[in-house]
Amino acid sequence: MALIYIKSYNQNYAVKAPELLFGLASVYRYDGGEIDAKLAAKEADILHKALKDNEFTHDEILRVITTRSKAQLLATINRYKDDHGISITKHLRDGTDSDYLSAIRTIIQAITDPHKYYEKVLRRAIKKSGTDEDTLTRIIVTRAEKDLKVINERYHKRNSVSLEQAVAKDTSGDYKAFLLALLGNHD
Repeated sequence: MALIYIKSYNQNYAVKAPELLFGLASVYRYDGGEIDAKLAAKEADILHKALKDNEFTHDEILRVITTRSKAQLLATINRYKDDHGISITKHLRDGTDSDYLSAIRTIIQAITDPHKYYEKVLRRAIKKSGTDEDTLTRIIVTRAEKDLKVINERYHKRNSVSLEQAVAKDTSGDYKAFLLALLGNHD
């Protein structure tokens, strides 16, 4: 998962940010596919109430995001959307704009659809004025032996140009050759 830097002048957010990151990094998550539909419904309602009441630093939000298995979290997020007619990430976007809420949205996006998340981050790294080489390198290197092919396909579908073409256009020299080799271009 991407490292998230959280800066905030609001004490509540500043206090909760380390708890969020610590919780994500230190908690064992069950990896199986079993879900508890009743728990998903209950936690979807808990999340909705906390967000509706603008309690964005509510301990229950942290608990659900940092302790549930991917399958259980997906069930909760899907139930949230089914029951409340809006995705949790959109609901979070409608809240007070803060780095803390942005971090929660990013975590949910990365957990629910990592390929889409990485495509979006790559697109932003390449499209911004002056390529964000750190982000570009980090994602290509860390995903090269895992799912870079799928991310590349997503990138092509979303941008009508392959990731190889975009990287070749925005980089040069040995750096370009290195990234293209990781992307599968061995010329």
